Amino acid sequence: MDKSRFGITTTVLNIFLGLLSIVNYNYAASVKNKDDLFSINITMPNFNTTQGDQYSFLQYELPDEELAIVGYSPLITMNAAHHMLTFACAKPGSNKRFWTSGQACTGSEQLIIHGWARNAPSMNLPDDVGFPVGRNTPYKYIVVNIHYLTNILNDKSGNQIIMSRKSRKYQAGVMLAGTSQIYLKAKTHSVRTPFSCRYNGPTISIFAARVHAHQWARVNSLYRVRDGVVTQIVKGDPQWPQSFYPLTSPIEIQTDDYLIGQCVYDNDDDQIIRVGPTHKDEMCNVYAMYSFEPTKTANGKQKTGEAPIRSCWDNEFSSLANLIPPDSDVPPRKPSDIGETGSGHHTHAEHAMNPSTGNGKHSSIGSNDEPSYDEYMDEVENMRHRNRGQNPYDINKVLSHLGLPDYEYVDAQNFDYLLPTHLTYGKDQTVKLHNAKIMSSNLYTCIDTWPDVKSLPNQLGEIGGIALNKANDELIVFHRGPRKWENKYFSGNYRFRNEAYGPIDEDVLLHIDTRTGQMKSRWGAKMFYMPHGLTIDHAGNIWLTDIAMHQVFMFKPNDLTHPALTVGEMFQPGSGPTQLCRPADIAVMKNGDFFVADGYCNSRIIKFNRKGEYITEWGTPMNGMHDNDGYPLPNQWNIVHSIALNEDAQLLCGADRENYRIQCLNSNTGEFQRQIRVEAKDNIGPIYAIEFAPNANGTVLFAVTGGSETPVKKVYMIDARSGDILTSFDSNPHLIAPHDIAISSNGREIYVGELASTSANALHKFELAKRKDLPTQIFSKRVYLNDKNFRVSLIIMAFFAIPVFLAVIFGCIIRIRNLRKLRRLNTFLSDVKNTNTGSSSVLGDWMNRRKGFEKLDQYSDGENEPLDNDMNDDLNTNSNDEIKPSQQTATPSINNNVAFKMGASL
Repeated sequence: MDKSRFGITTTVLNIFLGLLSIVNYNYAASVKNKDDLFSINITMPNFNTTQGDQYSFLQYELPDEELAIVGYSPLITMNAAHHMLTFACAKPGSNKRFWTSGQACTGSEQLIIHGWARNAPSMNLPDDVGFPVGRNTPYKYIVVNIHYLTNILNDKSGNQIIMSRKSRKYQAGVMLAGTSQIYLKAKTHSVRTPFSCRYNGPTISIFAARVHAHQWARVNSLYRVRDGVVTQIVKGDPQWPQSFYPLTSPIEIQTDDYLIGQCVYDNDDDQIIRVGPTHKDEMCNVYAMYSFEPTKTANGKQKTGEAPIRSCWDNEFSSLANLIPPDSDVPPRKPSDIGETGSGHHTHAEHAMNPSTGNGKHSSIGSNDEPSYDEYMDEVENMRHRNRGQNPYDINKVLSHLGLPDYEYVDAQNFDYLLPTHLTYGKDQTVKLHNAKIMSSNLYTCIDTWPDVKSLPNQLGEIGGIALNKANDELIVFHRGPRKWENKYFSGNYRFRNEAYGPIDEDVLLHIDTRTGQMKSRWGAKMFYMPHGLTIDHAGNIWLTDIAMHQVFMFKPNDLTHPALTVGEMFQPGSGPTQLCRPADIAVMKNGDFFVADGYCNSRIIKFNRKGEYITEWGTPMNGMHDNDGYPLPNQWNIVHSIALNEDAQLLCGADRENYRIQCLNSNTGEFQRQIRVEAKDNIGPIYAIEFAPNANGTVLFAVTGGSETPVKKVYMIDARSGDILTSFDSNPHLIAPHDIAISSNGREIYVGELASTSANALHKFELAKRKDLPTQIFSKRVYLNDKNFRVSLIIMAFFAIPVFLAVIFGCIIRIRNLRKLRRLNTFLSDVKNTNTGSSSVLGDWMNRRKGFEKLDQYSDGENEPLDNDMNDDLNTNSNDEIKPSQQTATPSINNNVAFKMGASL
């Protein structure tokens, strides 16, 4: 009965604890007060970073209510993170609650609602101003994005959002101003990066501003130009605690006002600094928070989601840079001087904003009267010199970018080990990376027995494009059969001589088993004239380009005889929205929209919708002008030969083949993001193909160089977000004329197609070294406690283990108590026996107890046991005193007394 009751109690207790752990979530909502204000805490779930400069995202789904965000209280310190941004989104960047790569929001309906860095204080918006979110707005989610500076364990940083159920008269918005045109030569000072734009919209009132840059920045500034008069909006030092500081007086912006600004840098290092997201790169950002009176619907409701301006990016009106005041490179004395000091009437002038003082923090931090500020500036100086001169080929960084667990090496003589627990090879597969200190060419091994050349057609010709299907078990090859790209096939103006040559008679598309290298199927005879680009989208559709036909084709996997979509006019080169000229490659978005590298003739990237209708285009031909680095200006192309899309990171990169570089654009806006050069200018040749590694952490971009002017053709692994070259390798035997590249999941396998004359050297497969190459050695596996599956398994095990453990403990306690009672009972019975026989003493019994198992007591009525006689003999032998009759007759009384006492104790 007791055991049953205990089991039920234990089960109920564990269920209660389990429910309690679920309720104790990362989001906490406080009870609303009389002013109808409440707060939510959006904090990281005990996050463990896996590398420096790691980004993490956490979403919170808003309740189905009409809400307004009116304040923020950061739950974070600069010891944990570099900066934190908070977004309002219509749809988060992932369907997961927490993610570490990609973007904060998906789609155009997104809004930056708060920014924090360097221990900035809390803040409240002005009275009657708020960000409308929730019901009747596009914004259903809040996403917190944290940029971690270094490795950290069990982090719970985040942001407390103060909200109101009361509507506000004025809506708030945030404009991001700045530029990505940042190039800081070594040992240079007062480098300026101007930006400008013209405003066209309803009147807005800027009431707060925040500047953001990295360690080389001295001052960021923003100005309004109206009728030739320049008015300062903000001038701030990005080394201050970075928050939205209130302006002394709100600044009104009207239609046809110009916004101009700049960032100023000092680079004392021996290296060039470029734009990028890490603390080793630079940024130029000025965030302006403004208020405006929204338009209303017919029934008097406010319209939401229509921000008058969201960005003022790059230098659209470069001539206005001369209007920037001369003192713009002199930072203000302290954060309280961030805004313009002056008078004058401004719309919404009542919107003076003060930071929240509820937690004892203040926005005005002076270097003279705040000791904590001096300590903070010391930390800033330490950060300026942190992580300089490190080996750029960091093996753990490579593995982390590929999404493979890294395992630390002991010394330079040992190997690095990793256990790819989520790859198709199985969790017992182990990979070796040779030489723990230096990335060498044997990082990948060429598989000499792949492909199975005997299974390939004799007329396997120059490889135009290659691509892996979604399952990674088939490599599709687009080749030219017996045809080569020669001038005889074309007349003037890039027109193919169809009347003389016609289509290729052979099947030009091959499906090859990635494991065995054997051809599985082929198709495409008499359909194509000069094959080039090949892409497989998320739905398995096959996209092809033919540079002779000047067209792009999309084939459904269940119908390989008739294209489901065709773009361009057959044999008609052109530069209009419906015409192409030798299109080279395709990149397809998840929604079906796609990009075409119209690169041989037009030097452009065109975006079409899923129906093949023209949307926009980016890029121009070269005009002879060069940037400070000696390369052509950004977004100028000399053959856009290959393009690669990372939709999560909003990156569209193109191989600018004859300019020996890679250019990356924002895939949504076309804005130039960065230029990547994989080698020094004198050592590099044309870049023929690029592709992002699927299912990798971050933005791992692979590239391959080619061309006769490149002495050693290599494969490069690049972090496209920062531009860092993670590693590179050449082949043994060397690549001759590489033309396209395909990457398997996590970069485990690399395929290269060549413009080769024979099938024996047309295709190559490279693999990370396999387990069979490993020496016999025991190594420890690192357990990642932040792995979701591991945590779930641990919780389930705990629910089962706790009741069993408690039941065992309870059983042991009962058993011990019963044993004690049994021993007392046995002692009592033994004493009673001795009392009846009168032939032994209590001392005799205890002194002659045997170890181990005891014989079963067998009583003979009125008869002494032999053991008692032996005991008496032993006593007589060991005693020098003679036992007298009077002493023997006294023994029963002693035994009776002992038995009485033992019985009483029971």
